[in-house]
Amino acid sequence: MSTHRLFNRRPAASAFLSLRTPLIAVAVAGLLAACGGSTVNSPPTASTGTGGGSGSTGGGGTTTTTTGTSGAVTGAAKTTNDLGAVIAAQTIPGLSPQVTQGLGNAVSGTSATLNSLANAVTSGVGQIGATPNPVGTTVAGLGSVVSSTSGVVQGLSTAVDGLGSGNLAPLSPVTTPLAGALSTTATALNAGGATLGNTLGSVPVQQVTQPLSTAITPIVTTAGLVTQAAGTQTGLGAPVGGLLAQVGGALSSAGSQVGAASGNPVGADAGALVASLGNTVTNAGGLVNPNGPNGALPIPGLITSLVGNTNLSVANGPPSNSSPLSPLQSVLASLGLGGNPLGSVSTLLGGTPLAGLGSGLSGAPLGSLTSTLGGTGSAASPLSSLGGALSGVAGGTASGSGGGAQALGPVTALVGQLTGTLSGAAGSTASGGSAGASGNPASGLTTLVGGLLPVNRK
Repeated sequence: MSTHRLFNRRPAASAFLSLRTPLIAVAVAGLLAACGGSTVNSPPTASTGTGGGSGSTGGGGTTTTTTGTSGAVTGAAKTTNDLGAVIAAQTIPGLSPQVTQGLGNAVSGTSATLNSLANAVTSGVGQIGATPNPVGTTVAGLGSVVSSTSGVVQGLSTAVDGLGSGNLAPLSPVTTPLAGALSTTATALNAGGATLGNTLGSVPVQQVTQPLSTAITPIVTTAGLVTQAAGTQTGLGAPVGGLLAQVGGALSSAGSQVGAASGNPVGADAGALVASLGNTVTNAGGLVNPNGPNGALPIPGLITSLVGNTNLSVANGPPSNSSPLSPLQSVLASLGLGGNPLGSVSTLLGGTPLAGLGSGLSGAPLGSLTSTLGGTGSAASPLSSLGGALSGVAGGTASGSGGGAQALGPVTALVGQLTGTLSGAAGSTASGGSAGASGNPASGLTTLVGGLLPVNRK
C-alpha cells in the first residue's frame, strides 16, 4: 500500500515542479504591481502614427494635460493626411484600387514624418529654459523622424504591387519583386529609426549635446529677457503686444472663415494653416510684453508656435496685476492647503504694503500712537486721557461711596503725578525740538521719586 502511494505522489510532485517557475513569475509580477513596478517603462520605440492633438507633459512631479500647438509644420502634416485620404478614395479606370490606395497612404504617411519632425524640434529647442538638455532632446527625436518614413515607403510598395494586377498583370514579374523590396525597406526603416533613437538618446551622445545646451540656454533666455525689459521700460510692450494680438486674431478669424467656406477637408486645413499663422503673430507679442501670450519663454515659445507640436502648448506670462505671491500660493495649493492659502497676505502685498509704514516714519514715528492715546491727535499730553479716565473713575467712586474714594486716592494721585510729568516732558520736547529747551524734562519724575522715597534725616 505504501509503495502504491509513493508511486502516486511522484506524478504530483513532477507536476508541481513543472509549475513552480510560472507560479514564481506570477508572484513576482504581483509583487511588482503592488509596489508600483508597473510604472517601469520600456525603452523608447519609434511610432509611425500621425500623433494626437493632446497629450501630457511632466514637470516638477506634476502632470499637465495640454492640447498642443498648431504651427506651420503640424498644419502641413494635417493637410497631407487629409489629402492622402482623398487620393485613396479615388478610382482610376483600368487600374486596380490598390494603386490609388497605396498612393494615398504614401501621401498620408508624410504627415507622420512632419509631426515627428515638429515634435523633435519643439520638444527640445522649443523648450529652451524649461528642459535641461534641449539639444539632446531634439537629436534623440530624429530617430522617430527616420522611423516615420516607413509609412511613406510602405504606401509606395502597395501602389507598385497594385500595378501588377488586373489589366496590367503582365507587369507583375517586375512590380512584384520591386514591391517586395520596398516593403523590406519600410520594415528596415521602422526598426532602424527605433535603434537610432535609442542610440541618440543614450548617455554618451547626451554627454556631447549637454555642453551645447548649457551654452545656448543662457543666451536664448537672456535675449528674451532683454527684449521684454526694453518693452517694459519704454512702455511700448503692452501696446505693441496688443496690436500684434489684434492682427493675429484677424488672421485666425479669416482662416476659420476660409475653412468653413471651403466645404472639404483640404480647404479646412488651408484655413487652419492661416489661423496658425495668426496664432504665431499673436505670440510674437511675448518678445516685448512679459504679461501676455507667450510671455514665459518668448523665443522658444515663438519657435514652438511657428513649427507646432502635437503635445505641448505655448506658456503665457502672468497678467500684469497678478499677485507677487502667486507662485507660492500654487505650491501651497498643491500641498492641499486650499485654493488661496495666502489670500489676505497677497491682498496686502498686491498694493503698497509699506505705504502706511513709510508715511508714518516720514513724520512722527509714533504720531498714530500718540494720537490714539491723546484723543486730540496732539503730542502734548499722550497719557492725559489715561489719567483723566482714572480720575473720572475715582470721582465717580467718591460720589457714590466715600470708602471707594479713599481706596483709590493714592493710586489716582500717583498716576496723576506720573502723567503730568510725562506730558510735560513730551510737550517740551515737541515745542523745543530737544530736551534742552525745557531745562530739565525729568524734574517732575525725580521730584515724584524723591517724594516716594523716605527722607534721610541727619
